[in-house]
Amino acid sequence: MSEKQLPASIERVRSLFEEWRAHKNRGDRIPEGLWCVAVEAARHHGVHAISRAVRLEHAELRRRFHAASTVSNAPSFIELDAPAAGSVGCTVELEKVNGTRMRICVREGASVDWSWMKDAFLGA
Repeated sequence: MSEKQLPASIERVRSLFEEWRAHKNRGDRIPEGLWCVAVEAARHHGVHAISRAVRLEHAELRRRFHAASTVSNAPSFIELDAPAAGSVGCTVELEKVNGTRMRICVREGASVDWSWMKDAFLGA
């Protein structure tokens, strides 16, 4: 992929890194904010494409990408509604940070391993 063919979103990330490189002192480490921008771009375009376009060490970007993915899949909030009086069964909804949802409707007396369902959905 030549620089002329880069999507605008990758070009923006590349220009942020080039701007930082133009003004950094020898030995300065890449700021965490720039790493976050690169990781977010890698979510959309892939680690290889971003590491190549931005001239980053592939292994380090991949490590940060996987570390961020693990953290972002952790549930930040779980809501459990008590069943209404006289109701039969229940419904459980799970939602990932990226908006993906799963809804499970269970009839009365059904046995469900909720921990396994949560782990399977969230990828734990």
